[in-house]
Amino acid sequence: MPSPLPVTGTLPESWRVRLPIFEGPLDLLLHLIRVNEVEITDIPVALICDQFHEYLNLMEVLNLDVAGDYIYMAAYLIHLKSKMLLPRPRTLEGKEIDEDPRQDLVERLLEYQRLKDAAQVLAEVDSVRRGMLVRRGDEMQRISADEEPALDLSELSLFDLLRSFREVLDRWEKEHPEPMHLTAEVYSVRQQIERLLARLRLGRPYDLIDDLRALSCRAEAIAAFLAVLEMARMLLIRLHQTEQGAVLLYRTDRELLASELEAVQG
Repeated sequence: MPSPLPVTGTLPESWRVRLPIFEGPLDLLLHLIRVNEVEITDIPVALICDQFHEYLNLMEVLNLDVAGDYIYMAAYLIHLKSKMLLPRPRTLEGKEIDEDPRQDLVERLLEYQRLKDAAQVLAEVDSVRRGMLVRRGDEMQRISADEEPALDLSELSLFDLLRSFREVLDRWEKEHPEPMHLTAEVYSVRQQIERLLARLRLGRPYDLIDDLRALSCRAEAIAAFLAVLEMARMLLIRLHQTEQGAVLLYRTDRELLASELEAVQG
């Protein structure tokens, strides 16, 4: 996806993070394959490509030190996505060539997964060997009785952490939408004078109350009322109230000078 929570790319340079557990773009691809519960041999390229770019954008927003390998993989995925959209090449007999553009990426991921699994096994063996201590039987029983139940702490990768943070940002943005800035309409007395003069006709009454009620808002009604007072002061109209309470405007034969209109305040 700051000031408030939704981070932007304006973090200070001193906040740039370099994480050694960030092993590379193939790790991120394996993470996305696991999260989407798809097979390595049948990668939905369009979906994985879009999600890869979302992670890449989030890394840049957080000022993570993104290696060039990620940029290359992002470009490669876009290229692969475009190849998947193109029609397959055909043989001279008109049959499609059974060539999967994903094959090279699949082989790289499978090989990387095998190496990663082997490294994990070796790391676990080494960890067990370093933790082996010889104790007497009675001491082992005492330790077993005193130990609290072990907590099952699943390994959390950086990609899992980024995903959780992205969900926090998305939720924050939904619960705290950006304020809507409305530009207030400005209604000048001068404009209202011009509007009323365009509607008034000699010898014909004009209902002021109906005019004010038809206006768009309170501010425009106030400007129109002030315009009526100015027009009456300049002898451009006469005001008359009927027995029913209606306020009628009558246009006089006096012409409005341009200098008078420019002198109107507001």
